[in-house]
Amino acid sequence: MNIIIQDYLQRIYHITANAQTILITGQGNPDGDSLGAELVLHDLIMQQRRQITPGALPEIVICNDEPTPPGYGFFPGLDRIAAVEAISNRRFDAGFVVDAGTDRVGRVFPVLQACRDVINIDHHRTRAAGIETLAWIEPNICSVCEMLFAFFESAPWALELTPDIAACLYAGIIYDTGVFRYPNTTPRTLEIAARLLATGIDFATIVEKLFLEKSLVGLRLQASVLKSLKTDRKGEVLWGKITQAMLQESGATFDDEEGMISTFTFARGTKAAVLFKEFGAQEIKVSFRAWGAVDVGQIAKRLSPQGGGHARAAGVTLLMPLEEAERLVIAELERALENPITA
Repeated sequence: MNIIIQDYLQRIYHITANAQTILITGQGNPDGDSLGAELVLHDLIMQQRRQITPGALPEIVICNDEPTPPGYGFFPGLDRIAAVEAISNRRFDAGFVVDAGTDRVGRVFPVLQACRDVINIDHHRTRAAGIETLAWIEPNICSVCEMLFAFFESAPWALELTPDIAACLYAGIIYDTGVFRYPNTTPRTLEIAARLLATGIDFATIVEKLFLEKSLVGLRLQASVLKSLKTDRKGEVLWGKITQAMLQESGATFDDEEGMISTFTFARGTKAAVLFKEFGAQEIKVSFRAWGAVDVGQIAKRLSPQGGGHARAAGVTLLMPLEEAERLVIAELERALENPITA
């Protein structure tokens, strides 16, 4: 194992061994990787403490800014997740942030800030908020769930890879690799996936739940999104939208749009895809996908300091009307495509 990673694992071991109250959080709106990582962290810390302090187990609370989307109801252990209101006046010995920078946790941030130790585990190029005791950042690893597998190879931890843990890790890995379709998939990723499958997890159901299963209202919303598609004059940028009117007409909510950008990302000739989501008259959330010609993570950062992500998948929130956001984002993408990445 990489010596640097081993050092991170040992430092985390000592922090969790001496904490009686532990907070685990992640990006404001949980996704397959962040949720899987949170649940795995809970279980691996509990395993550690049963070995070393069986008579004094810690209290571990998982909390996110937004509720868990209904589509993730198949994850084991969701009953461990608390509402923000339940912890707003709490103090914790240690706080973990996964799959996001410590400044991207929304209403959980004040509670996190009060923790004695703050550990950030992320695979994005995260901006430090200045409160981290330890920041383990691996931009070249596909997901936080792949990062966490290192705990199960580390001698100090001596953990059991249970089916529930394996299911959560597998869900996070396939979520962030698009079931091993994205270029962030490596031989190491596939090796870990094979070891997870060897535990007997129902991998087919996990894939179906994450990528294929849709509600009826979600399918109606998807039809409206596909009807809304527009392209630039060269056919290189393709974008769609979800408006409040579309939600009302279909009966759907934003919980039903999970993965919807993937339905048009692979249109022939497309180099970048965008989905605009109208959360309010002056609040537009933008999701990007690209296939190497542009770095949408950098574009998202240029549009807003709070934007970011990866070169091929990113997001940003723009405080402006939908039409203005469309003009701004598409113009930025067209400028970037005038000097495409060739490496």
